[in-house]
Amino acid sequence: MPVEPPVEKTPHAVRDGRSTRWDPHRRERRLSIINAAIAAIEDHGPDVLTAQIADRAGVPRTHVYRHFDGKPALDLAVSTHVANQLGQSIRSGLTGGGTAMAIIGGAIDQHLAWVEAHPNLYRFLAQHSYRVSTDSLGSAGDAKSVFAAELTALISAYMVALGLDTEPAERVMVGVVGLVDATAAWWLDRSDLSRAAVTAELTEAVWLLLDRTTRQLGLELDPNQPLPTI
Repeated sequence: MPVEPPVEKTPHAVRDGRSTRWDPHRRERRLSIINAAIAAIEDHGPDVLTAQIADRAGVPRTHVYRHFDGKPALDLAVSTHVANQLGQSIRSGLTGGGTAMAIIGGAIDQHLAWVEAHPNLYRFLAQHSYRVSTDSLGSAGDAKSVFAAELTALISAYMVALGLDTEPAERVMVGVVGLVDATAAWWLDRSDLSRAAVTAELTEAVWLLLDRTTRQLGLELDPNQPLPTI
């Protein structure tokens, strides 16, 4: 009787309890290297060297690449982690509710506060084109696209509550994110301007974009009246 050839096992198939029990430790070590990279970027700037990251992590340089398949993979992981931090900061500014101006101003101020506190990390994100991992955010693309999608969902919810067509929401939010991001990058090297001043100017500019959109849809909003609860 012919004997069937043995089934070739893939690397994933041969993993058993002896291997997987180390997964939490690997994730912990990976995260510690990411945090070390973030600290090194804060100290040395966006062009930080792997040796400086390894020194900060307290491990040999070769140890870094046990967890990351080269510098681009490490940069991607760091960008993802930092982009999530920035996203959380922006989202916290959107949760206050209230008037349109208060919501817009709160989100912009949170964004600029993060940039002000982490200038080298922000430069790192810009230098790496905001590339982020699909693992943590669920879709390929860059952080600005992810933030635009989140803001689109928010503005769409308000438009539904106000009885407006949501069709323009996405393209308006992409423009808003681009405006805020470009202004933040410009402001980063202009220490003579206060965050409050830039926040006020951006808040006014973003409101004008949103006001134009709602007027085209047949609704005139008072920027200082509370928006409906969503």
